[in-house]
Amino acid sequence: MSLKTHLKRLRDADLTEEYGCLNTLQKTQWVINTQLLEVMTNLWEQGQGLGKLPAREDIALPPFPFPDKKDVKELTEGEMEVFRAWSRKRSHIYSENNRSVSKRIQVERTLQVAREYAKYDKFYYVWQNDFRSRKYASSTFLSPQSADWSKALLTFARGVPINNWDDARWLCIQGANLYGNDKVSLNDREMWAWDYVDEAKRVVEDPYTNDHWLTADKPFQFLAWCYEIVAMTRHGWGYMSHLPCSADGSCNGLQHLSAILRDERGGRATNLIPSDLPQDIYTEVAEETTARVMQDDTELARKCLAFGIDRKLAKRPVMIVPYSGTRHACRAYIEEAIQDKIKNGAENLFGDDLFEVTSYLAGYVWDSIAGVIQSARNVMDYVKDVAEVYANHERHMEWVTPTGWIVLQQYNETEQKRIKTHINGDVVSLSFPREKPDSVHRHRTGLGSSPNFIHSLDAAAMTKTICKASPYIGDFAMVHDSYGTHSALMPTMSEILREQFVDMYEQNDVLTDLRNHAMITLDTQDVPEPPARGNLDLRNVLNSQYFFA
Repeated sequence: MSLKTHLKRLRDADLTEEYGCLNTLQKTQWVINTQLLEVMTNLWEQGQGLGKLPAREDIALPPFPFPDKKDVKELTEGEMEVFRAWSRKRSHIYSENNRSVSKRIQVERTLQVAREYAKYDKFYYVWQNDFRSRKYASSTFLSPQSADWSKALLTFARGVPINNWDDARWLCIQGANLYGNDKVSLNDREMWAWDYVDEAKRVVEDPYTNDHWLTADKPFQFLAWCYEIVAMTRHGWGYMSHLPCSADGSCNGLQHLSAILRDERGGRATNLIPSDLPQDIYTEVAEETTARVMQDDTELARKCLAFGIDRKLAKRPVMIVPYSGTRHACRAYIEEAIQDKIKNGAENLFGDDLFEVTSYLAGYVWDSIAGVIQSARNVMDYVKDVAEVYANHERHMEWVTPTGWIVLQQYNETEQKRIKTHINGDVVSLSFPREKPDSVHRHRTGLGSSPNFIHSLDAAAMTKTICKASPYIGDFAMVHDSYGTHSALMPTMSEILREQFVDMYEQNDVLTDLRNHAMITLDTQDVPEPPARGNLDLRNVLNSQYFFA
């Protein structure tokens, strides 16, 4: 199917909710947080890489350890070990420097755009859908969906008053969440924020000397919160708050997968079921992994247990599961987590080469994830099975979301196109990939089917929430699985997003709809039946305060 034909189908479809959502997002008024702009500019000019900003200068490459020897063949076996370690370290630093270049450009450009827009009392973003109907602000650098230091530069142009303790509750929760104190109850987060006010006042007076804010998970947004909570406490009730406050889903992709199959264990692990404290699936997987490693009586297992298998090690591998994450990616994320822990002071028990230990742990983490969220695997496998039916019919996979958006997953086969050209007087042969029209890339179709399906469902849930909330809420700060607005309006947002999530899955059997659409589109009955559902009562979500928190 051509893109032109697909766009005509979208024009003819009933996309009332989709247009309503985009138009509502585009009404949000933004302004530059000039206090943050000043601090960030000063820190960037110092070039120390504080607050997770990239360093302004490259990391120095280590010198060759044997300057008196010109050929590696002259090295002894012991010297070769030193040489290999030097080579690995040099390669790692070289890669870090290459990545840092793009980050520096991004920071420079973001600050430039912020300085330009600081002269306006309000501005707006244009919002658009991608092919799955996920919403994105059309901005390359400064954006409400970008990195911590970029998001911190933005705040709402319109204020909403904080008139009482209830109105201030989500402002307090926002501070605790940004700092990283988000594993405790909402009440404890609120109390933590009030207890932190005196420290916040010291930070606001001199953020360069009183730099405790730099230890926060999201330091620059946390600094913006410090300015806001101090201004609110000094003004008192009636303070017009402009800071976006948000609630994030508990591994939102897995929440959708658990809801689809009504899986009780997955639902409990991702806070679809009420509990006194937030459930943490990353910790659950880390504990399951630890239990499995403890059964292995080897030196490597003992080193892993001594080093510690924590939620940070498990987090990224768990997060990628709904999006067709691979075992290879799992190992790479575990290596990143180990490197970060070592950088932060943990003793390196494994040496410079982490491949053995990360491959070892990846197997246990992968099996532990499967044990905790088996239903998620079942949904993903089913969607891939449907994708295979499309590929067998040489058709691009498609489906319709609960908002009526038609998703077309258009992955074509590619071929290498070779050309000859002249460069500096020489004939040079170049090759580049070119898509083959009217073809289907079987591997990419299968690999992309599950993550794109889940992305389209979280987009539909957000679309429905924004449309339902638009009569009550004027400003939105939305990032796919993070729903934000003013502190005083967050209770309204929280109630509506739960209602819309439950309603969407009560009104739509998305796997049956996927199957029916495939049978009609492909004119075949040869599409597998969806897996059986569990016994999770979705209406529990309505009373689960940690579903989004």
